[in-house]
Amino acid sequence: MKAFTVVYNRNRYSVQPINGHSPRFKVNLNGSDVFFEHDLDGHVRAEATKVASMSLLLAIADQIEENHEEK
Repeated sequence: MKAFTVVYNRNRYSVQPINGHSPRFKVNLNGSDVFFEHDLDGHVRAEATKVASMSLLLAIADQIEENHEEK
């Protein structure tokens, strides 16, 4: 899988897939890397962090999930 961009509130976030057993993704938010991966229910979710608001993290996770399902 290649890197892709998600857009939320007119801001663009570059998503970098990380290879491994379970698909993981890295997104730079406000200068800090935040990792996203599938939870036990199969949905993409962010690691616990105070880098960004929960609404932003959930919106990015939803867009990663949508983009990942299309592939």
